[in-house]
Amino acid sequence: MAARPPVTVAFVCTRNACRSQIAEALARELATGVMEPHSAGTHPAEGVNADALRLLAERGTDVTGLTPKELSALPPVDMVVTMGCGVECPALPAAWREDWGLEDPEGRGDDFMRLVIEEVARKVLDLRARILAGALDHNRLSANLKVLGDPTRMRVVRMLADGRERCACELLRELDVSQPTLSHHMAALRDAGIVSARREGRWSHHRLDADVMRALGACITGLADET
Repeated sequence: MAARPPVTVAFVCTRNACRSQIAEALARELATGVMEPHSAGTHPAEGVNADALRLLAERGTDVTGLTPKELSALPPVDMVVTMGCGVECPALPAAWREDWGLEDPEGRGDDFMRLVIEEVARKVLDLRARILAGALDHNRLSANLKVLGDPTRMRVVRMLADGRERCACELLRELDVSQPTLSHHMAALRDAGIVSARREGRWSHHRLDADVMRALGACITGLADET
């Protein structure tokens, strides 16, 4: 399966000084290859909030290149995420939009800023899982369901459902398939974002992405609710 291009996401608020900058930085860190994140403001400030930059760096997040930007500086985007400040961007076309309803942490102390940073991190991971699952793209959802439609791949998912990382050698023993066959199935599951892999020596070690599986389940439930 060919690798899918990342979804271009614009995180937008009024001043592009705090929440949207936090989201851009965390999306670069937590959703590499899944999102191409940008941020902008309807009325950009002169600089990024110094406390946000300091606390992001404190948690190990790269803040290089963060700067307030006009909406006009954004490339074409697939998705607009507003931060919760009632911002509307009628001049910014996008296939998908959502609002995260975040309180503004500016001037409310380090503890509240950290809470907002961690809430943004959770929302970024949730959006990443929904993108991978196909919640925003029915073609992607259909492709993922096709991947899971193979009996061997479903057996792999069940074997990994306990959350443990498993060596390919263990999967080979339990599935009783050849190594090339297993590699083919694992590549399909990895390309779908359902399984991650880590190389150690001559063997790959695989883990199920529970967030993506939950998002897939929510997609299917949503389809049922529409009937």
